[in-house]
This record gives sequence, C-alpha cells and structure tokens, in this order.
Amino acid sequence: MNHSTLSMIINHLDPIFRRSTYRNRDVLIFESLDQISWIRMMMILLCITIGIGTFIDLIINCIKYRLILKQTILHRLLVPVLLVLNILFHVAHYSHNIYNPAAYYEPKKLYLKIFFTEMEPTFLFNFPLSIVFIIASRKLLLSCTIGYNRSMAMPMIVTLYSLMSMISGGHYTYEPFKNFPFICHMTIAGETIMAFFLSIIAWFIHLTTNTSKSTTFTYSRLTTQETAGSSIQRSMKKHRSLKHKSSDNTSLDDESS
Repeated sequence: MNHSTLSMIINHLDPIFRRSTYRNRDVLIFESLDQISWIRMMMILLCITIGIGTFIDLIINCIKYRLILKQTILHRLLVPVLLVLNILFHVAHYSHNIYNPAAYYEPKKLYLKIFFTEMEPTFLFNFPLSIVFIIASRKLLLSCTIGYNRSMAMPMIVTLYSLMSMISGGHYTYEPFKNFPFICHMTIAGETIMAFFLSIIAWFIHLTTNTSKSTTFTYSRLTTQETAGSSIQRSMKKHRSLKHKSSDNTSLDDESS
C-alpha cells in the first residue's frame, strides 16, 4: 500500500473518540480532513471577523477617551494592552479549536453536529462572550478616565467576562497538561490568564478609585468644617468688638450728661 492510498484511507476515516483521562466522558482524539466542512471554515472566518470588529471597537474607544485618561502607566498603557491581548488569545483559541478540535481533546458532546456541522456549541458561545467583552472593555476604559464616577457595574461585568473566558481552561480537566501540543497551551493558557489578569486589574481600579474619592470627600468635609469654624470665630470677635464699642459710647454719653 503506497503513501497516497494510505492518506486517502486516513482522510475518510470517521472521528475517533476515547475515554478522557480525568473524566468519565469521551473526547475526540482523531478527525480526518474531510470532516472540516466549508461551514466550519466559514465559522472560523466569522470568529476572526468578530475579533477584528471587537478590536476596532476597542481602538475607537481608546481614541475617544485618550485626552481624559489618567496620567498613569496602569490607566494609559496596561489596561489597553491587556484588552488587546484578551482579543488576540481569544480569537486564536476559538479559531484553532474549531479548526483542530482533536488537538484540544474536545468532549464528544461539544464536538458532534447539532444542526449543520461539528463544533457548533463553541462557535455559538463566541457570540455572547464577544458582546460581554465589548461592554466590559468600554466600562473598563471609562473607569480609567479623569472624573470617573465609581460604579459596581464595571468590575462586575469585567468579572463576568473573565469567568466566561476562563471556561477555556476546562480543557485541562479532561487531559493532562503534557498531552496538549504547545500551540494549544498558548491559546488555552493565554486566554485564561489574560482574562484573570483583566478581572484583577478591574477590581484594583475600582477599589483604588473608591479610596481616592473617600479621601477627597473626607478632606473636603474637614476643610469645610474648619472654614465654617473660622467664620464663626471671626463673627464672635466682631460681635464682641462692636459690643465693646457700644459700651464705650454709652459711657461717654453718660459723662457728657
């Protein structure tokens, strides 16, 4: 049997599953090239297109707020860079996962066709995740601006995105770390770690903003109280001075009489 004949046989084999190392569920370990339909290629292309659209939205908002961003490395550099890295790793992971699910030991229930082709659950989950990211990135960038009014909505929506994104780390609950190729580690760990860092940064900005505003409010209140106290003291002194003068004038009038 020559090489070309062997390749044709391999390419027409059905997907092969086996029991997961860590869980009592079947995972994909082999998929022939014929399984990659044009619909799946369109799914990959759409994932990349959504990622580009998300990146453009991020750039537009960075330009929108660039003049009022706080003058710190955290607010002007670290946050935008983290957001860009989240987009890159997310798009890379989802696109590659849909293209080569066997490399990720994709669970059978997530791989099998539901309506049109394989890998539909992963593809469909990308839509709500991308929408949540757009909302979270806008709120996080707004929190980096001067005069930002603190709100729990910002860290909560960023945390929601982070938890949804860190689901990608679930691949490691099926197979040992050593079983995955390097590119899979890059996409899985990259998306998971970047999402985790983003939530930490969001809560840090929220808590430090609260502390800053609380300190400013306390200082302003003390200053107001001191000013009010000084005004009262000046008024009392002026009142005593007028009273003293009035008393002197009365004494002079009595002597004149």
